[in-house]
Amino acid sequence: MNRIVSIVLLTALMSACSSSPFYHKVFMRGQIVGVDGDQVVFCIGSDSGASIGEEFVAHRYTYEDYLEDGEYYDTIEVGSVVVREIVNVHFAKGVISSGEVTKYDILFSQ
Repeated sequence: MNRIVSIVLLTALMSACSSSPFYHKVFMRGQIVGVDGDQVVFCIGSDSGASIGEEFVAHRYTYEDYLEDGEYYDTIEVGSVVVREIVNVHFAKGVISSGEVTKYDILFSQ
C-alpha cells in the first residue's frame, strides 16, 4: 500500500514540476515539441528572448559506445529553424530552413 501511495505522489510531483516555469527554463528550453512537415513548435518563447526572423541551429543527442574523451553521448548538428511566430512566454513556431529536424531535437542560438 505504501508503495502505491509513493508512486502516486511521485507522479503528481513530477507532473506539477513539468508545468512550472523553472522546468521550462532549465529542462525544456530549446526543445522541439512538435513537427508537421517543415513547421515546428519549440520551447523558446518571449521569456527566452526569441524574436521573429531569428535562426536557431538544431542539434540531436546521439549515443556512442565510447568516445575518446570518455563521454557516451554526443551532439550532431542536424539543421536549422527560423522563428515565424512567438506563441507565448514559453513557445514559438518556426519553419525548418535546412536539414532534417525532428521532434526532441534541441535548438541553440547561432
